Amino acid sequence: MPILEIGQDKINYQLKREDDIYFVKIYLDDLNGICVTAPSKKQDENVEAFIVKKKKWIKEKWIKIHDDLYQTVQIETGARVSYLGRKYKLITENSTEQETYFTFQKGKFFFTYPSSLSNEEIKNELNKQRDQWLQQKASEKFKQLHSNDIQSEDDHYRLGFKKEDGILLNWRLIQRSKPEIQSTIDDLIEEKTF
Repeated sequence: MPILEIGQDKINYQLKREDDIYFVKIYLDDLNGICVTAPSKKQDENVEAFIVKKKKWIKEKWIKIHDDLYQTVQIETGARVSYLGRKYKLITENSTEQETYFTFQKGKFFFTYPSSLSNEEIKNELNKQRDQWLQQKASEKFKQLHSNDIQSEDDHYRLGFKKEDGILLNWRLIQRSKPEIQSTIDDLIEEKTF
């Protein structure tokens, strides 16, 4: 399965070659991600150039389909963070410390930040810290959800991938409920497409 790095984004795609077509087609499979069909004689670099050209469209469509996995958290009263299918209250506080901290305690998320940061910097740091925390938890929790070897992977614009020896899951799935994650694992095992 080829992987294409475009800036900070990684697009893992499935490439299928056919003799009876004359142009490249891109299809977004809800589960498996990006599927590309290309003419048999089309060179790989031309296929990749087409994917690069369509990167913005791919990203917009993928995020629209899975908008629950790409929510940004705002610094506002009543803000919540999704984790394992529940939305937990977020408490934000400025601090005299120069570091930012993001923790989960007693059913609430806490984010502390230096008072020297601008509102935009606070929002960016909050989402960065939240993503790092969720990625770490995905690595821990996914392994507990199934008897197969389940590992988390970077966001490659797919929910997961079935390998010979296990399953890779997009770390962002840690925001969904355990039954939803297990359903995704089962769909990958059964090699479903949507």
